[in-house]
Amino acid sequence: MINQLLALTEKRLERVQLEQSKLKSAILQLQQQRKDLHQRIAILTLQVGVYEKSEELTQMDFWERQRQKAVVLSEIAQCEFQIENIDAELSKYHLLKQQMTERTFILRNKCEKFRKYLKQQRRAQWLKLERQQQNEIEELFVHVDNKITAQ
Repeated sequence: MINQLLALTEKRLERVQLEQSKLKSAILQLQQQRKDLHQRIAILTLQVGVYEKSEELTQMDFWERQRQKAVVLSEIAQCEFQIENIDAELSKYHLLKQQMTERTFILRNKCEKFRKYLKQQRRAQWLKLERQQQNEIEELFVHVDNKITAQ
């Protein structure tokens, strides 16, 4: 029965470790997306700076430039919104990661306790067998000694 509990606990531990691996991969992917978005914002900010340069423009060119600047600022706002969503997701994932770490710790301890118990049981069984063999040997010696004495 303890062997079955150990096997079950080891399977749970493997599942949690697999989930941890997937979660770590997801966290790394989100962090990369966040980094890419920050780089995109930096580039777009430079582009906004170009649109703000003062030059003598016709009224039509001025409003076209303002329209393009608004489009870029809108894209920056979208990127910042995505970063906020990623940050919220990362926060959730980090909490899950912490919970999985605790679960892994608990399952490892359970496995270790089961292994230790099984080892003690094997040792006790081995000692019992040794005593049994020793008693049988002593009985044989007594029996042989009685036969020799009887002759």
